[in-house]
Amino acid sequence: MDRGHFYALVTFSFCAILGYVAYAIVSPFLNSLGWAAVMGILTFPLYRRLRAGLGARDTLAAGLMTPATVLTLVVPFVGLTFFLVQEAAVAYGFLEKIAADGGKSLVMSIQNHPVVRPWLERIEAYTGPLGFEIDTRFLPEMKEVAARVLNYSKEIVKNVFIFSIKLLLMVITLFFIYRDGERVQRHVLAVIPLTEANKRILTDTVRRVLKAVMYGVFLTCLVQGALGGIGFWAAGLPSPLLFGAIMAVCALIPVVGTGLIWLPAAFYLLANGEIVKGVGLIIWGFVAVSSIDNVIRPFFISGKAKLPVLVIAIGGLGGLASFGLLGAVAGPIVLALFLALFEMYRDEVETGEGRGNS
Repeated sequence: MDRGHFYALVTFSFCAILGYVAYAIVSPFLNSLGWAAVMGILTFPLYRRLRAGLGARDTLAAGLMTPATVLTLVVPFVGLTFFLVQEAAVAYGFLEKIAADGGKSLVMSIQNHPVVRPWLERIEAYTGPLGFEIDTRFLPEMKEVAARVLNYSKEIVKNVFIFSIKLLLMVITLFFIYRDGERVQRHVLAVIPLTEANKRILTDTVRRVLKAVMYGVFLTCLVQGALGGIGFWAAGLPSPLLFGAIMAVCALIPVVGTGLIWLPAAFYLLANGEIVKGVGLIIWGFVAVSSIDNVIRPFFISGKAKLPVLVIAIGGLGGLASFGLLGAVAGPIVLALFLALFEMYRDEVETGEGRGNS
């Protein structure tokens, strides 16, 4: 190995080590940085207009745009989060009681309910010879589930401080994205070995797909909220419009989503003897409200993003499974960039073959 190759190998290794260390340092805050980038890209055209109206004063425009974006997009979501935390505090005491006595009081109250008791007697007539007892079968599992939920709730309380730090970092990052975003973009694009036309294709792809994803998410939340409100109306519950609007917002929360609203409502109906309505609301919530997003969101996004539905579905679901809520936004963008680079490479190959044949 000559000296030039040795120095190149050492330099590459050193850069790889620095890159890994830099990733390890930044990785705890990737969600904050990612959401700041999403909000910055979506609202950057408004920032440009504000900056032009202020005589191209970048710092002043960024200083005004940042709190406006935070008040419009971040504060409502944070308010919903704290509202859910307050509601979870009530559930926490309920779960703590279940975990203390192993769920016996809850099971006894359900067993002695005037509507449930006749059904249990009928079931016990068939399961009695098999030695099937609710107490021995379900109480240990109920206690374990309650204990796990309690541990998860304690972790959420512990992470409130970390959440505040990440929120502050997101706001600071958003300010610098407004003020220095265009300059950083020029520096990054300058080191990418592509033509100016291909660089524009990449940047346009990111903007187009990101807008399409947020458009699809917004429409999907509206549909889920509307379906949830219809379920509340059919079940005879009060304020279906209000709870439908709340479910539209809760649809943004991964995994649980709209179930935070319709599932307690279904339990309320069951506890009040409305068995048919309660079971019907549970089925409607699982089948129509909570599951519909996996079906309609890719179609909403596909048309705006000009990408196949399968690519959007795989990108969104795969990103959600790998990186959480931010991954649901980043997944389609990553696949779209991959397809754009593949198209560029294919064009280069076809152009090269055409020149060779000529």
